[in-house]
This record gives sequence, structure tokens and C-alpha cells, in this order.
Amino acid sequence: MTTGASDMPKSALRQLGGWIAYLRSVTGVDRMLRIADVGANPINVPDYKELLDIGGCEVWGFEPEPEAFAALQAQAGPNTHFVQRALGKTGRGVFYPHKLTGLGSLLKMDERSVTYLGRPGWFANQGAGVEIDLIALDDIPRDELPRPDVLKMDIQGSELDVLEHGRDTLSEAVAVISEVRFAQMYANEPMWAEVDLELRDQGFVLHKMASIKSIPLSNSMRGAMKTEHFRNQMLDGDAVYIRDPRDMDEWPDAQVAQLAIAAAGVFGSYDLVIACLDHLATRGVLAPDVPKDFFNKLPKWMREPA
Repeated sequence: MTTGASDMPKSALRQLGGWIAYLRSVTGVDRMLRIADVGANPINVPDYKELLDIGGCEVWGFEPEPEAFAALQAQAGPNTHFVQRALGKTGRGVFYPHKLTGLGSLLKMDERSVTYLGRPGWFANQGAGVEIDLIALDDIPRDELPRPDVLKMDIQGSELDVLEHGRDTLSEAVAVISEVRFAQMYANEPMWAEVDLELRDQGFVLHKMASIKSIPLSNSMRGAMKTEHFRNQMLDGDAVYIRDPRDMDEWPDAQVAQLAIAAAGVFGSYDLVIACLDHLATRGVLAPDVPKDFFNKLPKWMREPA
């Protein structure tokens, strides 16, 4: 997910807070957006951070690595619940820690693949496997994890396992934000196409790529290359999937509203926000002028002159 340590300016936070308060007010949503974050390592700044900062969401974060979990606990704030568990298929698994935090995985690094990518150290710095207990998303009691509206995942190749064993838990979710792999790093890891097929089978469609990471390949001239001109090999990225909006007529009002809030507060898709408001206005749930009213609250640089 998005990395870095910078915070949104206070003025922007106030603006986001105003948008979310408006959406909750006009739609009548009576609870915060629920987000499940699988692989909540705090080296990454999650896309929902600003929404959490303004009290607009509640987060359940799962992280198996002891150091990363301790860091999460140290920075825990209101509306956060952190659990030291690894998700996948319920049973025993093997976790491979890594010297580079964030690269620990339930899968072994593939030496041939990462050498081709010019990162042989990724293989060399993976630790010996440690047996751990895994739990399926669907096996977590509802009093510990209510059905989330949004699932975020960054777990180095195990995303498909979580999805396949979390179908009931995700049955009411409106969005899934998952790291997807384009070039193999781990042995036998599912590539983007396999994750895409599973998500589509669960009723989600690709909405956008929030980010794509590309790297220069290893070659005889690598040391003389200016990296910014040779980032051509796609490695991975953060894919945003949403519940298929073509079926929105069948959704409860609250589900449409939560998608609008997720689009505004988590992945910045304001055209989707307005499309959700249009849908609720067509139903008669909202006044006809609400979509335009929200649009007019967006920054002037985003709007054509009147």
C-alpha cells in the first residue's frame, strides 16, 4: 500500500471531514465505515489513514510479525483493533520472516525470479520458516470482526487464500483493496489474474489501480543507468475492486451510501461518489439536488467553470 510518513494538511483534513459528515448526514448512515486491514504493518501509511484521523472509520488490523504488531499497538488510537494473527486457510502454516520488514510471507522467495528482477538479496535475506496458526476470515467470530465494508490486503502472496476462505465475511463488502503481483517474487504465488478471477466470482469488478510499482531489470549496464528512466518491469500494485455497480438496484440504501463514503474517504473516486448519490436520488432516498450539492463542495480546480 501507499508508503511514506507525511500527513494530510489540516485544511485538507477539515475538507475531508466536511465531505464525510455531509455524506453521512444526507444518507442517514448510522455507523462508521468498517475496514479490515490484513497485513497492517505500520511501515505503510494506509489509504484510510485520513478517514481514521477524522473519526470516519473503524479498523480491524491483522499482523503476525511480533515487531510490526508491537509498533501497531504502540500507535493504536480510537476506533482501532489490532490482532496478532495470520489469515489464510484455517490450520497450521509456515511463516518466513524477512530482514526487510514487509517482505515476510507464508511463501518462500523464488530465487530465480528475484535474481532476474535484480533483487537476489530478497532471497538471501529471507529467514527460516516458523510454524504458526492460521485462521480463515470466515472462521473469525462476528463479535471479534463484524462483516467489513472494505477489505485491505498487503500480505505478500497470500491474498488469494484470504479471499477464498472469506466469502461469507465479504458478502456485504463494497470494496476490496489488494496488492496484486505482476512479476513473481515468491514460489507458487498467485498472480494478479488469479486474484482478479476470484474477486469477480465474488461479485467485485476492478475499479482502478491505486498504484503500480515498476523496477529496472538486472543487466550489464545497470550500474550506469539513471533509475528513473529504466523502470519498465511491472512488479506489483494496489488494485481497487468495488462491488459490481451494475447490480446496485439490488443493494440496500446503506450499502450504496457506504460505497460513497469509501470512495470519498479511502480511494478518492469522487465520480463514483456522485454516481452513488445519483442512484440514491433516483430511488427517492435523497433530494434530487444532493449530487450537485456534493459536486459543488469539491475544490474549484476539479470543476469546469460555470
